[in-house]
Amino acid sequence: MPDREELESVLERWGNQLLRPGLRRRGRPGRDPVVGGLGSLNGKSLRAGLRAVVFRAPEVMVKVTGGGRGMGAIKAHLSYISRRGELALENDRGEEIRGKEDLAGLAEEWQLGGGFIPAVSHRREAFHVMLSMPPETEARAVLASARAFAAEAFSKHKYAFVLHDPSIDPDSHRPHVHLIVRAQGRDGTRLNPRKADLAHWRQAFADRLMERGVAAAATRRQSRGILRPAKKLLDHHARTIERKAGIAGVSERARQTEDQVLIAWKHVTTALLQSQEADDRKLGREALQFVTGMQTVARRVQRRRDAVPSQGRAVEHRLAPQSPLEKIPDPSAREQKGRER
Repeated sequence: MPDREELESVLERWGNQLLRPGLRRRGRPGRDPVVGGLGSLNGKSLRAGLRAVVFRAPEVMVKVTGGGRGMGAIKAHLSYISRRGELALENDRGEEIRGKEDLAGLAEEWQLGGGFIPAVSHRREAFHVMLSMPPETEARAVLASARAFAAEAFSKHKYAFVLHDPSIDPDSHRPHVHLIVRAQGRDGTRLNPRKADLAHWRQAFADRLMERGVAAAATRRQSRGILRPAKKLLDHHARTIERKAGIAGVSERARQTEDQVLIAWKHVTTALLQSQEADDRKLGREALQFVTGMQTVARRVQRRRDAVPSQGRAVEHRLAPQSPLEKIPDPSAREQKGRER
């Protein structure tokens, strides 16, 4: 049984690979947005994150959907998200903006404050970020979390946001916040969001929600064992033919990612089950049950059965692993193989 320090070391190493893979700083220094406060999880926060995944906490949605190439488009967008001034916007200074006159004043401030924004521009002068949660989520918590997220992520930019609450907005089906950010910052740098930035934003928003007692997660689908659905019908038929022919049907890179995820779950689950704390052992059992139900594991079990000619249910039962962890590649063997090469 590992001691406390060893247990925490294992959980931090492998747990963060599941919860925060690839959350590293990318892009050009001083130009691309970087959210702070996304260091490695440990202790209570790490266990809370694992519990959120195991119990399938709602996944946050952060989506960038345009914004505006020029002041004309930005004005139209501000009018749209505020329902033509009927809903109150909040700017980066915490001021309330309501009504057509206030919207016009905000637009003028954005157009003249900093680099001038023409009516029509060849480049994106603002970005629209939508932060959303499932219908049962408390709208006030979503708004407070979005406010904290925006203050952290876009501290050098002008921005405004508005909550669309299903209880008062008949056109909304779930609580979500529309956040529009001026592309050029106060220091002259411009936003240039990439895929890594969206991953940072999702995790930062989920963290702000969890701080307010809202169950939320921002994990990649691989960490949840979810297979990528076929985007095209032809791809679906092609993969069906490959499976019937005994071909894996997934790329080597995807298989390596699955291996890494399952290895991480194996270490995390084993460490929790061997903990001296009853709560840890309970979480370990729940994690094992979660892994058992993952699509990735179910597919691998089926492949193992298909690889051997069926000789009755007894043989099939013996082929099936007693635990999904038995199908996970041994990391020590992988590392040894790499050294031999």
